[in-house]
Amino acid sequence: MATVDALNATAINAGDVTKIGVITVVVLLVLGVLLSLVITAIIGRLLIAVVVIVLAVVVWQQRGHVKDSFDKQTCDLNATFFGIHLDPPASVRQACKG
Repeated sequence: MATVDALNATAINAGDVTKIGVITVVVLLVLGVLLSLVITAIIGRLLIAVVVIVLAVVVWQQRGHVKDSFDKQTCDLNATFFGIHLDPPASVRQACKG
């Protein structure tokens, strides 16, 4: 008889199951909303970081192209920076004339 009483003491009724179910659903919804906000913020930051890194690489490559074009050995004075034609410095023009 003692084991039957122990089993009845830990049993839950249908009302308790409904309360636990509602509490579980509310907790999961709140957790889902919080996780979506955190994940959205992380993805947004990662996206911005990728865009900034790509732009930095492109600008660095263009800078290298301009530097190589104005190099004193090649004397290519028709350099462009993102399609904008650049005038070489006076020292480069003089070095290429002589």
